[in-house]
Amino acid sequence: MSKHAKLVAQDISCSHCAMTIKRELGSVEGISSVNVDVPTKTIDLEYTDDKALQEAKRVLEDIGYPVTQG
Repeated sequence: MSKHAKLVAQDISCSHCAMTIKRELGSVEGISSVNVDVPTKTIDLEYTDDKALQEAKRVLEDIGYPVTQG
């Protein structure tokens, strides 16, 4: 069963940011869908378990997009 999370990353500013986020999170095991909305600075994730969500947050921080839960 998939879970959903909406994350906010204040450092999202352009489509390049969105592409980078999608590429990096696409390699995280357990993440099945990533949608980035640049104007609202949000990332919608579909994931399988809490471990995948925590890994996604770690990856985002590592690439310069620290997030808060939206």
